[in-house]
Amino acid sequence: MVILLGCMIIWCILILKLFQLQIIDYEYYQNKVLGNIQRMTTLSAVRGEIYDANMNKLASNYTVYRVFISPRDIVDSEQAELISRGLSDILGVDYDKILAMTKKVHRADETVMKKASDEQADLVRKFILDNKLTMQIHLEATTARYYPFSSLAANVIGVMGTDGGLTGLEYQYNNFLLGQSGKYITSKDAQGGQMPSKYDTYIDASNGANLVTTIDVTIQKALEKQLQQTYLDSDPLNRVTGIVMDVNTGAILGMATYPTFDLNAPFTLDEDSLEKLAASELEPGSSEYASYQTELLYQLWKNKAVSELYEPGSTFKIITTAMALEEGLVSLDETFHCSGKFYVDGYAQPIHCHRIYGHGTVTFERGLQQSCNPILMTIGLRIGQAKFYEYLNAFGYTGYTGIDLPGEAKSIYSSYENFGPVSLAVYSFGQTFKVTPLMQLTAISAVANGGYLLTPYIVDQIIDDDGNILMQHETDAKRQVVSSSVCETISGVLERGVSGDGGAKNTYVAGYKIAAKTGTSEVRDQADPDGNFSYRVGSTVAYAPADDPQISVIIVVDTPMSSSKYGAIVAAPYVANLMSEILPYIGIEPNYTEEEFAKLKTTLKGYVGWPTTDAVQAITNRGIDYEIVGTGNVIKYQIPAKGEEIIKNEGKVILYTGDATPVSDTKVPNVVGRTVSAANRLLTNSGFNVIIDGATVSSSSTEAYVVSQSIEAGTLSTKGTVVRITVRYLDGTA
Repeated sequence: MVILLGCMIIWCILILKLFQLQIIDYEYYQNKVLGNIQRMTTLSAVRGEIYDANMNKLASNYTVYRVFISPRDIVDSEQAELISRGLSDILGVDYDKILAMTKKVHRADETVMKKASDEQADLVRKFILDNKLTMQIHLEATTARYYPFSSLAANVIGVMGTDGGLTGLEYQYNNFLLGQSGKYITSKDAQGGQMPSKYDTYIDASNGANLVTTIDVTIQKALEKQLQQTYLDSDPLNRVTGIVMDVNTGAILGMATYPTFDLNAPFTLDEDSLEKLAASELEPGSSEYASYQTELLYQLWKNKAVSELYEPGSTFKIITTAMALEEGLVSLDETFHCSGKFYVDGYAQPIHCHRIYGHGTVTFERGLQQSCNPILMTIGLRIGQAKFYEYLNAFGYTGYTGIDLPGEAKSIYSSYENFGPVSLAVYSFGQTFKVTPLMQLTAISAVANGGYLLTPYIVDQIIDDDGNILMQHETDAKRQVVSSSVCETISGVLERGVSGDGGAKNTYVAGYKIAAKTGTSEVRDQADPDGNFSYRVGSTVAYAPADDPQISVIIVVDTPMSSSKYGAIVAAPYVANLMSEILPYIGIEPNYTEEEFAKLKTTLKGYVGWPTTDAVQAITNRGIDYEIVGTGNVIKYQIPAKGEEIIKNEGKVILYTGDATPVSDTKVPNVVGRTVSAANRLLTNSGFNVIIDGATVSSSSTEAYVVSQSIEAGTLSTKGTVVRITVRYLDGTA
């Protein structure tokens, strides 16, 4: 009985234990078993692509392979050495590093290389087959990011890290682009062989969504070309940036910062950054060196148009004018007197105009075009603290633009309690508060489009691989800040300043009505090497056509070290060059005045081999002067050559016939620093053709000056050769 009772107790205990194992703890032990007999392979999702507005790929993918080993399936040390040596030779990975991986005998997945190429993968496959290592070495296809245009729009597109986007659109839309990885789970027996099991599972990967941006590759390239040129010409300490915006939708057509970086090698510093690193005299390999290197890299990645602040300077006078006109506090023909300085109650020192000796007595329109500080201060005080602050908020200066990019900086401005008469006076001409270039252009675009403050944006659509639209951006008009009639009035004033004698005349483009304003502001938080606060920021904003605005542009040059620091010199000419490329591209045809038409450039045809009489007739029909050298019936040479530009009604083609040949016997005169009229006269009298690059406004009362010439002074050249001169109006100081 005792033995029977004991057996029954043991039997009950066994029954209870089996109940616990098979019923209560079923899932726990099932998972432990599955963990031992199942192996899971991750199926990577393909990251979504990024397109420009015309479906050009800005970011794409290509296939790479992860090579990994299963140490627990390696038979012995001899096989471990074989694997280590073979993979080291194929992949270039350190032999000892791979050998150390093979010793982790409880591991089934040790990555040897994350991004092996197709060629390397083929060699690995051959190595596996030749040595019967199908259980020990594995390949997993995955994708890597590729940027077809390298550095184009780099700060907008952004940098990719191991686990996703780090900056730009890659970061902002990471969750959309990422997709959902899949899984392939298989069951293995004790020897690692495949065995049939109901637990085998296949979950397909879901590719990421694709972004269709508002960026236009053609406009982006034109913008970056001009930013690079102004950077080379003005040598700024803190980079340059620019934006092109559709004023009626808020779409960003182009946005760039220069110097930039290569998206396909984002962790490589540019030449300028490397020079700064070398000039630091820090010891390579030191922690200080590495820290500064990282700082330079992050600075290079930063989107200056969105993430950095500056004082807008005189470009803000457009906004002050909009306030005053909307409130009926001034008329265009009201006269003011500028003595060069202005006193504000409560502040002992005078606040100066950029023109030290003043503008004298001028109308408000003329004062705005000439960027007169005292006149704008007078208007600002008329507006008053409360109204001015109200408009400051309404134009979006006290918040964020709301653009779909990360890292947008918030403006810095005075609190209402501290916004007294002095602040009011200096704010009226854009000083002592800070905004982003994007915020400034967004506000200016509101004036361009009839008074509506829009939310700027980069991504127009999110689509799947079949083209189905998952998200469509809608234009977001936050509010109408000022009336359309006020905006039309301001546009007319600004355009007449560009085509006339305003401070922004360097933005003139023949055949187009450009509304523009230049600005120069102080840098108050960075002293020069002498401890003085002499640094400046030069900028220009513009929109066109002035009578039916479609696009707006801003270029900001941060701390130029060239001889001129003014926005009228370091930014305005490059805005003009940009407009001259963009406007025809978007379908806006030029409308020339008679005087402009007479000075149009024309591209020469080739007349070599033509009968002399036919060539003369063809040239004459195009309104071009000519000169024949030699006595022959056939044209042997022509200067300028086929494809070169000359000015109609002013240029001359030299035609050589018979035995006559061109001779380089005429010295090119030095015209740098001369007025455009004097330079033109000197070159023409020397027998050269002249092409003028830059703003030349016929109705201006001031002269443009030559800042460079295409052929170095003193060079011997042939008569008829084209000499291109670049000219600027140097009297603008706003």
